[in-house]
Amino acid sequence: MQQLYLFIVVTQLANEWQGVETILIPQPSKDDLNDPLLWPRWQKEAAFYVIFVNAIVFAILPGPIIAPATFALAPILGVTLTQVAELSGYQLLLVAALGPLVSVLAQKYGKRPQFLFASAAGTLGTIVCIIGSQQNNYHTLLAGRMVQGLGVTAWESLSLAAVGDMFYLHERGWRTALIVCSLACMASMVSIISGVMFQNHGYQNLFVAELPFDIVGLLATVFLLPETQFLRAATRPTDTAQSQTSAKEAEKSWDHQAETVNSPSPAQQVPRKSYVQTIAPWAHTTYTTKSIPHLLSEIFIHLINPAVFWILMVSAVLVAFFVVSAYILSQIWSVPPYNLNVAQNGYFWAGAFVGGILAVSVGPICDWSARTLARMNNGVYEAEFRIPVNILGALFCGLGWFLFMWVVDHPRPDGYFLGAFCHGDSFPRQSTEVFVLQMMLKNFLFYAFSTFINTWAAEAGGGEVFKVFGIVSLVLIALCIPMYVFGKINRKLMYHLYSRSTILKSLG
Repeated sequence: MQQLYLFIVVTQLANEWQGVETILIPQPSKDDLNDPLLWPRWQKEAAFYVIFVNAIVFAILPGPIIAPATFALAPILGVTLTQVAELSGYQLLLVAALGPLVSVLAQKYGKRPQFLFASAAGTLGTIVCIIGSQQNNYHTLLAGRMVQGLGVTAWESLSLAAVGDMFYLHERGWRTALIVCSLACMASMVSIISGVMFQNHGYQNLFVAELPFDIVGLLATVFLLPETQFLRAATRPTDTAQSQTSAKEAEKSWDHQAETVNSPSPAQQVPRKSYVQTIAPWAHTTYTTKSIPHLLSEIFIHLINPAVFWILMVSAVLVAFFVVSAYILSQIWSVPPYNLNVAQNGYFWAGAFVGGILAVSVGPICDWSARTLARMNNGVYEAEFRIPVNILGALFCGLGWFLFMWVVDHPRPDGYFLGAFCHGDSFPRQSTEVFVLQMMLKNFLFYAFSTFINTWAAEAGGGEVFKVFGIVSLVLIALCIPMYVFGKINRKLMYHLYSRSTILKSLG
């Protein structure tokens, strides 16, 4: 326990030296050095970078790797454009269906088994894709893409939660931003690189090049990513008022905490696990007494909340529009008057990559606007103060989709340059359950669009598709107005509903 005591004392001294009082949130375990919050720094950083890199390799890379080649792959495989789009569509259908299940399995049995299975499935799926691509066999390739989908869900849905398991609240900021930024932007970068590789080396080598990254990611998961789930004793929440305590009170608090940590009897002390124990596939423990059906119901019960329904409609549908446009862009730009090859179709996504980078600034803008509105409200903060930033969403969504429509309806050989730099994307902050619902809905939409969007674009024209996307986007963003006006009433209503209903109280 001396190590734990020294850890707390060093943290205290560091904060005093910097003139800053830091209250650790969440509070680390007082008698168990196996708490991920108390892991050695090298172990925490190694685990974080495994999560970050694998989120790219297994969750981001598989989907858009063939996006620039949708039009070119159809004659090679001897199938229609819709069937090529379904190579991604069926993969994302599987991701959507598994999302809630993976989430509750992680809550029940831990995140490491889910990460291990996802890494193994992603690697196996790539091997099957290599076999199918070498034979130009559509059905084998489709099977490989679906197996890859088994590897997407855990890395997409659990990565941010795993970071929260290992780091204190004040340590998560840039790490969370890095993962969110990669999820928002790296898909576009993958399309750029894969387009060039397809043009120069053929689509078969896309999967050959992907395999080493999968193998390294799998090995890193096995040896460098222990279980981050931990049963920590519940502590009384610390509010912002407590963080303003005087230096004398803070010193007393630290002294009391040091006394408490230093006092447990040897019988209460839990020894640190050996390295071999930490890399076991499963820790042979459960992290909640709730059943799987109960945990699943906790996710879907939130659909009765109008605010949840609103955020799902706005975020999932707008993100779906952005992603499914990849199904038809090569169909539009590969024919006269543009005549882009696969590499040039990949370069087109440079605009989306730049837009994704710029969209990261929405977070600080949202914080600034919320603080400004709180000051105007006599210092009282309301959750709805984060909604007005969606004015930027309306501006850029409308501008992007309607410029796309104009470019496609008024074709010229260099017209794609205008559309290429009009795409931007941002993601709202959500609770774990709402995040899972959002991920499930958007992936279901990805699949649904893959079954008809190419035919729709061929019959009605790409301009009509983009016009509909633009109109629907503006209508959905306009729903922010009633939510801003009635959001506080909705919160009070849901609070009373949850507090009075025994069923909702047990699930919520």
